[in-house]
Amino acid sequence: MPEPLTTVGLGAVAAYLGKDGIQKLLGPTADYLGQGLLDFTQKRAQTIGQIFQKAESKLGPRLDTPGEVPPKVLKAVLDEGSFCSDSLAVEYLGGILASSRTEHGRDDRGARIAKVMDALSTYQLRTHYLIYATVRTLFSGGGLSLNMEGRPKMQIFIPFPSFFEAMDFSDAELGQLSSLLGHIFFGLHGDNLLEGDWQYGHKDSMVKLFPGATDGGIVCQPSALGGELFLWAFGHADKPLDYLFSPEFLPIVDGLPITIQGACATKT
Repeated sequence: MPEPLTTVGLGAVAAYLGKDGIQKLLGPTADYLGQGLLDFTQKRAQTIGQIFQKAESKLGPRLDTPGEVPPKVLKAVLDEGSFCSDSLAVEYLGGILASSRTEHGRDDRGARIAKVMDALSTYQLRTHYLIYATVRTLFSGGGLSLNMEGRPKMQIFIPFPSFFEAMDFSDAELGQLSSLLGHIFFGLHGDNLLEGDWQYGHKDSMVKLFPGATDGGIVCQPSALGGELFLWAFGHADKPLDYLFSPEFLPIVDGLPITIQGACATKT
């Protein structure tokens, strides 16, 4: 007889995809799942089920082609995802899982990408999404490439009022902006999810860096790793970085804006 928690865990996950759906998503790696969920509570298993459901949605018709997820990636998703309480983290991990499903199951880069994502706080992850969604909006069709030559030309300015609104900060969070802004941007830059010169501050300091600044705000630029994480998060790890600007790429997340209003390019 299965251990009680195993039954609970598998049942909670299967409620999202069904047993056949789990097998189609993971391939032979599904055999690892029973042991992986042995010690999971109902809540943790439900979160994994939500991640699997996101992966299924991102794969679409590709789910009916042969494929499997490497066990190393499954382990990373189970480890990093089961305690997720943030819907955007579930979205990203679902994309990482979908991106990791390949015909031969050899590509285990998703294990590393999952750890990069897991190192981010809820604030940093939301900011990552907002910045790269905004970069996509501002530079799509502009002829720039997300390579070493193009990225410095993709520096953007984000007004504070628009950023705070997009982050949906509470009154309590607005009361600790100094520490939150430092945490977010020093962290993203330190993790190479932003690169190059960056700064945030009041209007008087920002106009010295970007004369067009109409308010206090943030100046920053995308990085290769940041763009890579963004593609992985939406199930497109097999695409080049410049797929970020493709009209076929629609990184839409329920409840989040597709761009930060008032953000603009600083070098075009």
